[in-house]
Amino acid sequence: MNHTPKKLNSNRIVIIMFVKGTLKKAGILLTLALMPLLFGYFLISFLLFSFIAFMMQFFRDPERSVEVSEGMILASADGRILNGKIDKIKIVNYDDHLMKYILEKGKRGILISTFMSPFDVHVNRVPVSGKVIKTKYCPGKFQIAWKDVQKENEKNLIVIDSKYGKVGVIQIAGFVARRIVQYVKVGDHVKIGDRLGMIRFGSRVDIILPYENCEVLVKIGEKSKAGETIIAQMIENNI
Repeated sequence: MNHTPKKLNSNRIVIIMFVKGTLKKAGILLTLALMPLLFGYFLISFLLFSFIAFMMQFFRDPERSVEVSEGMILASADGRILNGKIDKIKIVNYDDHLMKYILEKGKRGILISTFMSPFDVHVNRVPVSGKVIKTKYCPGKFQIAWKDVQKENEKNLIVIDSKYGKVGVIQIAGFVARRIVQYVKVGDHVKIGDRLGMIRFGSRVDIILPYENCEVLVKIGEKSKAGETIIAQMIENNI
């Protein structure tokens, strides 16, 4: 099997978009920020303008595209700015937390985890084409997401049935992130690179792939770009 993915088109124009409702909220806040300025309260205006700038960068939703080749698995999360990165790759088993919804009994999986800093794009992407067959919201704590928080923190599981087997995406909230948003529902047919959901204000995303027919193409410490970085190559499951 040829594991060499097609090259990305580096000459394309990147269109910066924002999550729905962001521009409307920014307009309201901008109006409020101007009012103290008119009365000489420069510090208040400065703080409001700083908050608007942070909100605009956080809720950005740029277009992403990649030439898809057979068996390609794409990153679901950005881990690019500051300490954002792929920080965990490990083997998981059926008895591990939430794995019974993804793996068959006696089977193993590969977990690839990406930590997102508060300055990364927080819109998550579909890692592989298929059908959404399971979603599960799990309430929990809001501990700092660069710790081992897979069990304790609030999270949302999405399971996609692909021709390579079941693939799981777990959105995990962090200390700042207090709301997980899911864009898909059970029964939806999703396409690789589509928007899957978002986690507001920093956190992490885990991808779980079948162990038997998966070749991981990234290493711990590497940066990832949702919907563009190729993290693994799959062999079609004919069983």
